[in-house]
Amino acid sequence: MILGTIAKLWRWRRLVGELATRDFKARYAGSALGASWAVLEPAIQFAVYLLVFSVILGMRLEGRPGMAAFGLYLVTGLLPFLAFQEALMRAVGLAHAQANLVRHVGTPLEVLVAGGLGAVLGRHAIGYALALVVAAAAGTFAWAQLPWLAVGLVLLVVAAWGGSLLLLAAGAFLPDLAQLVGTALLVLFYATPIVYTERYVPGAFKLWLDVNPLVGALESFRAVIMGNGPSLARLAVGAAGAALMLVVGSAVFQRRYWAIRDVV
Repeated sequence: MILGTIAKLWRWRRLVGELATRDFKARYAGSALGASWAVLEPAIQFAVYLLVFSVILGMRLEGRPGMAAFGLYLVTGLLPFLAFQEALMRAVGLAHAQANLVRHVGTPLEVLVAGGLGAVLGRHAIGYALALVVAAAAGTFAWAQLPWLAVGLVLLVVAAWGGSLLLLAAGAFLPDLAQLVGTALLVLFYATPIVYTERYVPGAFKLWLDVNPLVGALESFRAVIMGNGPSLARLAVGAAGAALMLVVGSAVFQRRYWAIRDVV
């Protein structure tokens, strides 16, 4: 099943690239600053979070005084989550949004998912790259931990792909799914140490960090600025969660594939 999907995406690779590029450009079409918003948008968002959590609430990174270290911690955890969140939210209404390609061109649904996911990852990769440049300039970039970034990226892509397939299949039939998924992701956002560190988690809730599949992935993305690799136990939970999402998402998607094309 997975090898067949990879082969299909390879055959349609040009369309995947065109869809990702068109989606990226369409987001900023008509704006005076154009693609500059790919940098300005996350920068403004980070500034707001930094103001609230670091300046007003006084949060700091353990062992590293100052707001700069906490800012990098915040950014390198926030960007992967936002990419994951956006990929899932887009998938819910993707079949209906791209109905013309599905009906008249016969584009495989996997190609639509890949194009959208590529645009999302590309856009958030810009902000993450800027964070790494800042970390390197500040002397806090841990080059030895760079391979963990690839591990985190693999977990993110696998989980986002499986979740997108599942939500595309479900979203074609459930009109209220977008609201449900949005609420669930909001809860997950604040239940994951993204805008706060583990130091602020009460002891009774620390067990959640060990079973939350996102924690290990985010630790992998943060390894280059934290100077140490992720917890292997949490990474194993993250890998299991991503694999489960991939298996379940692929199975549901394949089972409902032709029904999805009929309803759009």
